[in-house]
Amino acid sequence: MDTEAEFAAVRSDIAEGRLSDVPAKMRSIAEASGEPFTIIKCMSLLKSVGDDSVMPDLMEMLSASIRDDETRLQSAMALRSLGYPSKALGLLKALGDGDTVLRESASCLMDMDENDEALDRLRGIREPTPQDGCMIVEALGSLGEHSEAVEVASALLERHPGLYDVRLRYVSALISAGRQKDAIKYARAALKEKSADANALAGYVMWVTGNVKSAGAYSSRAVQMDRSHVGAMEVLGLCLAEKGEIDKARIVAGAINEVRPGDKAVLNILSYCSMRSE
Repeated sequence: MDTEAEFAAVRSDIAEGRLSDVPAKMRSIAEASGEPFTIIKCMSLLKSVGDDSVMPDLMEMLSASIRDDETRLQSAMALRSLGYPSKALGLLKALGDGDTVLRESASCLMDMDENDEALDRLRGIREPTPQDGCMIVEALGSLGEHSEAVEVASALLERHPGLYDVRLRYVSALISAGRQKDAIKYARAALKEKSADANALAGYVMWVTGNVKSAGAYSSRAVQMDRSHVGAMEVLGLCLAEKGEIDKARIVAGAINEVRPGDKAVLNILSYCSMRSE
């Protein structure tokens, strides 16, 4: 059986709830491959079932398999997405201070609640992107600088009114600044678009403001419109977990992992599942 067939068999096991053998199978596939991105895929699948038992072994295999700077960068990005920002930052230290490295280092630092240092990295980026602006808004909010966060988010929205991440960061900044009514008003107005992004945005706002039923409904509608909308899938998974439908929530996490392997949304859902299961 080739590697892809082995992965397909493991996905089938996960879908049918046969989880006990997944860690051993992931370790076996990783050992046989010795290839960084196959090892990362194994790590990502392990995260999707909420089992870290063989993760230290996979981490050692990954470190030993890295041979060049691009692989080091991609591995760091994957580790950060999987919830290992400190390990990721360690890999990045050998890669200089280019924009991509500064951006990824800032993401790691934000995950570690080192937001002041993250802001320094973000403001050092020579050719900033809209996503960099979103990260600045998030870091400012984490530091309690809510007025400045709304100001930066508003300016971003003026320049990039159609970008989902920018719109999401805008309503998030409003809510953090105590302007929930403005966030809800914006999200409701956006629903006139009848798009997946608009429904996903409404789902997010409803979730953050405590309306789980509406959040689930809007997010489900967004996923029906766009089966690869990770933002909508994340909120849907969180809503399912909140309602106690843990198995369904984990299935959504697995679906996100198929669309965007190692995405932070997977970890967010699984962490919430664990919390709700306690």
